[in-house]
This record gives sequence, C-alpha cells and structure tokens, in this order.
Amino acid sequence: MCTMTWFVHDDGYDLFFNRDERLTRSRALLPTIQHHNNVDRDISYISPTDVDAGGTWIATNEHGLTVCLLNHYQFEQIETYKNWTSRGAIVRQFSNITELVQAKSMFESMVLEDYRAFRMFIIEPSGDNLLLVWDGHKARIEHNASVPKSSSSVDAKNVKALRKKLFVDLELDKSESAEQYIAYHSSHLPNRSKDSVCMHRKDAQTVSLSHVRVANGEISFRYADGPPCEVALSDAITLPLVPNDVKKAVISMEATAAVR
Repeated sequence: MCTMTWFVHDDGYDLFFNRDERLTRSRALLPTIQHHNNVDRDISYISPTDVDAGGTWIATNEHGLTVCLLNHYQFEQIETYKNWTSRGAIVRQFSNITELVQAKSMFESMVLEDYRAFRMFIIEPSGDNLLLVWDGHKARIEHNASVPKSSSSVDAKNVKALRKKLFVDLELDKSESAEQYIAYHSSHLPNRSKDSVCMHRKDAQTVSLSHVRVANGEISFRYADGPPCEVALSDAITLPLVPNDVKKAVISMEATAAVR
C-alpha cells in the first residue's frame, strides 16, 4: 500500500514516497543518519525505521542512491514458509551500494524464497533506475522503469490504474515541480478513499510521505510523519554527496576485496 513518483533533472532527481499502512502498526521512528559497513569504510544513509520489524521501506545513501520497497500484494505466494525474513531488511542490505550494477548482482544472489513478494526500486544520481521484482515464484529485473509506481492490498488493479490516470491527467510526467508532486501525494482525488494517493480506509491509511532530493552536491531528505493531507514535510536532513573521485576509489576497494 504505497505510491512512489520521481522526476529527473540536470543535477540529479527528486523522489516522493507515500507509505500506506494498517492502523494497527506502530508509528515509525523518524528518519536519521545511519551507517552501513562497506569494505574499509562506513557508508552513511538516511532512513526512517519500522518499529515492528526493524527494517525500513526507503533509504538514501551518501552516493545518492535511493532504495525503495513496495509490497507485491497481488502476487503473494502461498503461506507455506514458516519464518519469513522481513522485506524491510532488504532495503538496509542494499543501502550500501555505490552503483546499480551492484544491486543487480546482489539481487541475483539472494535466496528470494525467504521473502514475501516485493518490488524494489533503486535510482542513482544520473536518473538511471532498476526495478527488482520477486513475485513469489519468479524474479525479474526491469531497467529504467516508468513512473508512477503504486501498490494496494485492496482492489489493486483498479487502484493502481486510477492513481496512474491522475498522474497523467495532471501532466506530472512533464513537470519538475516538487510542489506539484507533493500536491499529488497529498491528493484525495477522485475521492478520499482507498483509491486516492493519500489513502484512507477504516483499517489503513497513508502514514507518511518522504521527499528525497539529490542535487547540487547534496542529499536532502524531508519527511511528513502522518498523512500528507494533514502533516507538513519536516525540515530536511542532509548529507553531502560523495564526489565521483571518492566513489571510484570505493568501487576499486570493493573490487579488490571481492578478488580476495
């Protein structure tokens, strides 16, 4: 139950992510700067934390890569596995990548049967992206997926179609206005219900909006801790974007470590 959009500009990208959850779930911890050990150095990333499972649904690291996870409800596998690994742990696992090719390799080496169905989206500062899909039976990788992406546990096909139609009708595919995208993510069109991007049902609702911006040598992460129709985005948490020469050195160290 989520909706994700993004647009690419000359100096990076902006990404927006509505998290929709059951009202019985605990309130997430606010985004903080966290650290992931990677070869000989820590990689910093910004992420909120899911209190119930300890993972997260979105993380942006100092190399400007954002990892987002959407559940894949319509393709849930049969309940035969006894101890599922939380899908939120996958995002933390991938928060240390420095380029998309690493994500592809990591995904292909995962024991996917340990997880319920999911779609994981990863975008880098150039705007290139990957959509890594596990439908509970088969895996696939989509390069440069189209916007928007959405999920719903109720009437998924219709809900996704309505949210995509609204995105097109608003001509957001031609826009580079963060304000217009935030308005979309706060919208109750066509009505305040399971269908709207800012979703409201008796048992669930949109519980947060994340806005990531990678531009001008900086990562910015803003967060609305509640439905975006009611709660404004916070002041930004920021990280300096790692320069390309440092990034190349990190990749070189990773390659050397892999050879060992």
